[in-house]
Amino acid sequence: MPTFLLKPVGGIDAPPATLGDRPIAIGRHPDNDIPIRDDLASRFHCVIEPCDGGFRVRDLGSRNGTKVNEERVEVAVLKPGDVVAVGGHAFRVVAKGAASGGRAPKPRPADPARTNGGRARAPGASSAGRPSGGAPPWAKELASVIRNLPPKEEREERVRLIDADGRESAALSGEGAGALAARMILLAASKSHATDIHIEPRGEHTRVRVRSDGQMVTLTQMPPGVGERVLALFRTACQLKTAPRDAVLDGHFSARFTSRRVDYRASFTPSVHGQKLVLRVLDLRDAPTSLFEIGMPRYMVDRVRKTVHKNQGMMLVCGPTGSGKTTTLYQGLREIDRERRNVVTIEDPVEYRLEGVTQIPADLDRGNTFGALLRSVLRQDPDVIFVGEIRDEETAQVAMQAAMTGHLVFSTVHAKDTMGAVFRLLDLNVERHLVANALDLVLAQRLVRRLCDSCKRPVRVTPGQAMRLGRYLNGADQIYAATGCARCLRTGYRGRKALFELLSFNDELRDAVLNNPTIATMKKIIEQDLFTTLLQSGLQMVARGETSLDEVERVVG
Repeated sequence: MPTFLLKPVGGIDAPPATLGDRPIAIGRHPDNDIPIRDDLASRFHCVIEPCDGGFRVRDLGSRNGTKVNEERVEVAVLKPGDVVAVGGHAFRVVAKGAASGGRAPKPRPADPARTNGGRARAPGASSAGRPSGGAPPWAKELASVIRNLPPKEEREERVRLIDADGRESAALSGEGAGALAARMILLAASKSHATDIHIEPRGEHTRVRVRSDGQMVTLTQMPPGVGERVLALFRTACQLKTAPRDAVLDGHFSARFTSRRVDYRASFTPSVHGQKLVLRVLDLRDAPTSLFEIGMPRYMVDRVRKTVHKNQGMMLVCGPTGSGKTTTLYQGLREIDRERRNVVTIEDPVEYRLEGVTQIPADLDRGNTFGALLRSVLRQDPDVIFVGEIRDEETAQVAMQAAMTGHLVFSTVHAKDTMGAVFRLLDLNVERHLVANALDLVLAQRLVRRLCDSCKRPVRVTPGQAMRLGRYLNGADQIYAATGCARCLRTGYRGRKALFELLSFNDELRDAVLNNPTIATMKKIIEQDLFTTLLQSGLQMVARGETSLDEVERVVG
């Protein structure tokens, strides 16, 4: 193995570090091998480690990313002359004999042949992206992802396509590159529990990315010809094969794996380099089946159950897009006796089917808005109404009035926290007496990534962290941080868990809302009850070693 040095550049007064058999971690935390005082850097920013007789830099999920020769990367093989940027600091890789004297080589753009273009390179693929055997590089990278993720019995050759009419298709059963790539992409996405698959023409290559645990991760890059064949196969599965390629198209199909069937919603959109495809993965395997499965504390479950068994009132869930609001409300609907009560939902779109429930899709193009459909549903003798989102004054007014006139109403709203949801309704010009008397329970939630159990590492708690975590540490002197391995696609995280904040309305809160409420007034009342904020819920997870402090601060800090 060659001997390289990592030399600070840009006037930074620090000795060079020798790259050897042991990884070198860089970041703000004092436990790093190279601790730096830099607000632009993360606590554990990146690591430089041995790889295939040389060295590579690997980003550890930092906020601002790691750059090699001014190009942001997740993993990149290093050569002499490369400049690694960490926040506002920069380090040059030099051969040991060139550590002093002479003119430093001019930084060059990161070589695509030895970087992963921002993807989580799977073990087994060569660091240069070239095959060690007869398979093409993209096939090796996808195969490595599939091999390293459970369940082991799932194999790409067993993936079967089901077209939009529900008939099994032979489109993926061929041995051509397009069919092989399509099968491997679907299986890799399934094993990584991805919610979306992105197939993106980029000119010289087609990039394949998935959204796993809410974050985009690149799986591989393939030649444009292979990418086009993959897109053609999925267009055929959606029965869009005769449609023009510069059109905006929507479709759907399914795939059958060894043990289950997965549905996909397809969106084709023209881009500068060709048609881009995004597949929304509708996998019931990942859907929780009870309030306990979504991670809700016992006392919150009891309060939610008390609310969903009422004859009238409103339960409101708030949070940003993708925070699991609809999933939580679905679990509330499952608590209801749907044989004895008429349950109607208005959704945009209807993604999952609920047994015993009338589900109505909103269609804005045809005038079937949430507000218009809600007025129609009220003439359908409903007991329970689920409105996908309160986004305008009409929907808010009708929903609140319904909750006051013998209906149990579930809905969502975009707000930062539970108190913000109350003020959001007031901003939509809902009368204060409706808000005060209709609302029974407001739930705020976020999704945070869980640390990968295979690679998370303990770190010593700093004085600042100890003050932030406070009593939740319970005397412990360490928490856990992300590292990255093959089982988590090098992200350091695997799976997500919900954080909750629950506001249960009582007489004092109702009086406060009726009398021109302020945040200070409501906080004073809330603090007298069993109330945990989103941030407090997150800090408890950090203290239990379930997630990192960086992740909690990213989501709710």
